[in-house]
Amino acid sequence: MSVIGTKKTLNLHKYSIKVNDFLSNWKIIIPVIFTFAGIISGCIGGKGEGRLYKVVADYFTNVILARDTLSIASEFIFYLIFPAIFLIAVFFLGLSVFGSLLTNAVPLTYGYLIGCVSFFLYNNYTLKGLAYCLIMIFPYGVLCLLSIVLCCRESISMSEYIVKSISKTGKFLNYGFAVYYKSFLRNFIFIIIASAVKTILQYLFGGLFSF
Repeated sequence: MSVIGTKKTLNLHKYSIKVNDFLSNWKIIIPVIFTFAGIISGCIGGKGEGRLYKVVADYFTNVILARDTLSIASEFIFYLIFPAIFLIAVFFLGLSVFGSLLTNAVPLTYGYLIGCVSFFLYNNYTLKGLAYCLIMIFPYGVLCLLSIVLCCRESISMSEYIVKSISKTGKFLNYGFAVYYKSFLRNFIFIIIASAVKTILQYLFGGLFSF
């Protein structure tokens, strides 16, 4: 006697969840791709000695490397302000209908700056410059980029929420401005940690690097 198997019902809800998870991941993956594109562009710009690269290199040499060590509080605020500016830009881009497109320019720009500085240090100071990057720049830069990328995801989501709310084509469940700004506050902790780490590294190892 043969047994005839029953046909399973297609679970559309399950596939809908998978699609939403995929789209959510791409809201992180795309800013990461733009970040690496910025880093590569910064290195290429340094190799070709582009005008923007020279501006970044001159600023880094005359302001960052040449300045005297400040008090702990001033040093911490100094390293906090720069990535906070990028985070503010991401925040306000998320409040526009074009935010989902323009937000990725922020990690692209930040990555470009990291690429320029890294290439400048290695090209001019070789192993000493590379050591400075590994000890002083990369821990700080990676934590700041983590905060920026996570906030880019929220910015893209908020921009999509605004577009769908205006066009009335759909809406995000359990999402809105309150969720948006709270997520930014949570992600800002990585910049605070990055600034604290950079301040500590500056006091521990800053004297080893005199360029």
